[in-house]
Amino acid sequence: MRKCFAFIVALLCTLTISAQEYYYDDTPTLAERLSNLENKASVLDKIKLSGWTQMIYSLDDHNVSTFQLHRARLFIGGDIYNGKKGAKAEFRIQTEFAGTPKLVDLWVRYRPTKAFGVQLGQFKFPLMMEFTDNYEVEVIDFALAILRLQRVGTGDITGIASSGRDIGLQFYGDIIPGNGYSILSYNLALLNGNGINTRDNNKSKDVVARLILRPSKRLTMTGYYLRGEANFSTPEQMEQFGNVSTPKHTPTRRYGGGAHYAGERLSLRAEYIRAQTGQLHSEGGYLLAQYAFMKNVSIATRLDYFDDDVYTRADEQHYVVGLNYKPWPMLFLQLNYTHKRYEHTDQDNVNMMSLMTTIRF
Repeated sequence: MRKCFAFIVALLCTLTISAQEYYYDDTPTLAERLSNLENKASVLDKIKLSGWTQMIYSLDDHNVSTFQLHRARLFIGGDIYNGKKGAKAEFRIQTEFAGTPKLVDLWVRYRPTKAFGVQLGQFKFPLMMEFTDNYEVEVIDFALAILRLQRVGTGDITGIASSGRDIGLQFYGDIIPGNGYSILSYNLALLNGNGINTRDNNKSKDVVARLILRPSKRLTMTGYYLRGEANFSTPEQMEQFGNVSTPKHTPTRRYGGGAHYAGERLSLRAEYIRAQTGQLHSEGGYLLAQYAFMKNVSIATRLDYFDDDVYTRADEQHYVVGLNYKPWPMLFLQLNYTHKRYEHTDQDNVNMMSLMTTIRF
């Protein structure tokens, strides 16, 4: 009996020692915890949360006096990956809260080299410079050609109001590098052509191509072309765009170009665009100049026009003079006088004063 008891005690001791030999503490050390926190912090540093809002007060000689919440944007975005030789991956999500809340941007893009990148999602389609190239707009509103032909607002001739964006795939890159800038760049996009947050309503896709040439760091020239087909099969659309043989595949064409000069104080930009929507032919263009008296004070003027139908010459012209003041990086104030002139239409000319406040955070 004593021998049996001694054997059991010895066996338990052996098992205890063996268990102790195989037991290990997996609790992270202080150094490991600090390293994990640093890694998480470095990732969060690359992601930015920001936004901006624009409030406009306008007064014209047709007894219109109103405040307007023009834009209220919130976006999150940043770099997902930064590699060697310019390799980069990034994303953006942007929402609009002015009016009916909507998703404006939702895209990811990856560029393994500076010469080639791919973007997928909902994004600005690469057409006119003033809208696509993210200039800080020198006057309060975009040129008429952009408002009528790039689906930026409710006044687009197609009736598609998509904030100048669409859903699809885009290839882009800088082909010829310069001294601190790219001499030749390109964009090639394949899009639904039906606006944001919505599916395509026909089988065809819009193709947009743009080529950008920079002879010098201060001068940029560009040419662009859009070819697509839209589903304009309602009686109103067929009357507006002509009785094409297949209304569900009404041809849409946009082509033009422009140039931008950015001096130390003086900036100049001009663009012209021609359009075909079914049997309706339209055109538009603008000339813009801005002069900075000081770093945060400038004046700007723009002459622009849009001709809904080049064969009837029923066009609209805007003459704008503005004063811009940026007291702080987060605050931008703009005061504009606009003369709207209508030719060969029943609309009366309009004189308007506008004040816009832009706040960024």
